[in-house]
Amino acid sequence: MKSISLHAIPDVPRIQKGDDIAQIIFERMPDLEENDVVVIAQKIISKAEGRIRDLRDVQPTPEALELAQRSGRDARLCQVIIEESAEILEVKGKVVVTKLRNGMVCTSAGVDKSNLESDNGNKVVLLPEDADKSAREIREKLESLLGKEVAVIVSDSLGHPSRHGSVGQAIGISGIAGLDKAKGADFYGNSTGAIINVVDQVASAASILMGQSDEGQPVVVVRGVKYQRDLNAGISSVII
Repeated sequence: MKSISLHAIPDVPRIQKGDDIAQIIFERMPDLEENDVVVIAQKIISKAEGRIRDLRDVQPTPEALELAQRSGRDARLCQVIIEESAEILEVKGKVVVTKLRNGMVCTSAGVDKSNLESDNGNKVVLLPEDADKSAREIREKLESLLGKEVAVIVSDSLGHPSRHGSVGQAIGISGIAGLDKAKGADFYGNSTGAIINVVDQVASAASILMGQSDEGQPVVVVRGVKYQRDLNAGISSVII
């Protein structure tokens, strides 16, 4: 029987700026196996990289004030969203649909207030500047510590402009091809050439264990996934 398994790495501490994510993972799960996929919540990487903004230091521009009026959101938050976006695509009530510089489309440019130390809501966490680079550095460090080949996916819970709610999605990858072109035939013998988004599937599965609030499980190891190893893969491979 084919199966995959998911394991939340236990006792991950509250991450501070400068923390070594790969070392923390290795110390808590040194028995990672060959070809495991390590899915890491974006938020702890952003914290380790110091990607935090204090809204009290933000001065809204006229563009941000206009966006705040349209969306009903804090003008300072709107300013950060604008700065983190390549383009504001649409405003649907409080939902601000954005296009990132790497071409990804999501809401609010991934800017988020959740799971930050209490500061009266004045601080927000941003996406990593280059999530592929973050994934690559963690993978290379893990492989050096383990003496084994693994893959790393940086994931985030992102809203989609055509759906309610958020879902786990890959925003950075290393060591794993983003897409898999299915070969062969379907159940009825018809030839198939389906293209499967492997990394988003894995990220979404891992997000079930990660949770969205106080679960405290920001790293999940997914074992048994069949994937193509690719040291040059980046998230741009899955973005239209």
